[in-house]
Amino acid sequence: MQVTPYLYFKGNCESALRFYEACGLGRITELRRIEGSPLETRDGAAWRDKVMHSVLEGPGLRLCASDGPDSEPMKGCAIFIELDNVAAAATLFDALSDGGRVTVPYKLQFWGDHYGNFTDKFGVQWAIAAHPTSAAVPAGD
Repeated sequence: MQVTPYLYFKGNCESALRFYEACGLGRITELRRIEGSPLETRDGAAWRDKVMHSVLEGPGLRLCASDGPDSEPMKGCAIFIELDNVAAAATLFDALSDGGRVTVPYKLQFWGDHYGNFTDKFGVQWAIAAHPTSAAVPAGD
């Protein structure tokens, strides 16, 4: 069994995927448009160039995503990314949260990990954590 998060957008799926690519999460390996599918007739010409199905893949990550006028907003779940490198996690946190709403700033938490969470500018919730070895934790952080 493999669990793959599937993200639903209301028309900005491709923009979100391009943003995630630019942040270094991976690359788009599949992108099928609504054009030519039964959804084009159902959803109208305005949705023709939108994403029917897509896959973004990177090291340890696979996301699927699509557009739809009837898609529900993201809620109640976050994509949790765990890294071993505090600095790399901070860089990813900063990139992905740009233009979004930070809920918990990324920093050393009381339980010993660096952690933060946010909702990105596309409405997707994320949590980023670094579980470094004691030698990898920067002093004073």
